[in-house]
Amino acid sequence: MLKTIIVDDEQPARQRIRRLLDNYSDINIAAEASNGEEALTLIQQLQPELVFLDISMPVMNGVELAHILSQNFPTLKIIFTTAYDQYALEAFDVNATDYLLKPIRQERLNKALSKLLSPRANDEFITVRERDTVRKVLLKNILYLHSDQKYVEIHLQDKTLLSSESLKDLETRFPQHFLRIHRSTLVNRRHFYGIEQDDGQCIALLRDSDEKPQISRRHQTDARQFLQTSDD
Repeated sequence: MLKTIIVDDEQPARQRIRRLLDNYSDINIAAEASNGEEALTLIQQLQPELVFLDISMPVMNGVELAHILSQNFPTLKIIFTTAYDQYALEAFDVNATDYLLKPIRQERLNKALSKLLSPRANDEFITVRERDTVRKVLLKNILYLHSDQKYVEIHLQDKTLLSSESLKDLETRFPQHFLRIHRSTLVNRRHFYGIEQDDGQCIALLRDSDEKPQISRRHQTDARQFLQTSDD
């Protein structure tokens, strides 16, 4: 687990980062801080491996804190977060791992964390909200994903859940799990085993499912190549 501290003087900003990080099983949010001095105390106490650090803060700003951290905690990874891009050069002067502009988007966060996490560190599950409950969905149990306007349908063997994460973000995060067969559809590679022609349409055959999502003309070549090179 990558022990992490979130530092931002605005609570909504801290909550957004925490919510985005819910998708990562290998990140442990150990604490939050609202200014640089509070963060320094927590870092000294908890010895985290990663800090999400806002730049514009009272008492001690993020760049000032980063200079201290770079001298005293040289292995600590820092990802700066800010609403202003004029700090970028100054931020990288202290060897920041990355620099995220607010509002932080999931796809951009994925790219930043890919530098720190192993390729399979965050690929075990995704989290979805079901009524008032947040639940984990194992990737191996997902048959396919389908984009329906503002939500993504997560098709399981016995039910369909909804995710607010975009189809593009999920494809970027989990390329080893999902194959695009349509502008609006990703199939799980472990369940995709065949192609069938039905009433002039090319459709995907999925293990453990009677559903047959459509394969667009554009993606038929990729789908056939996958089946030809698959171990199954």
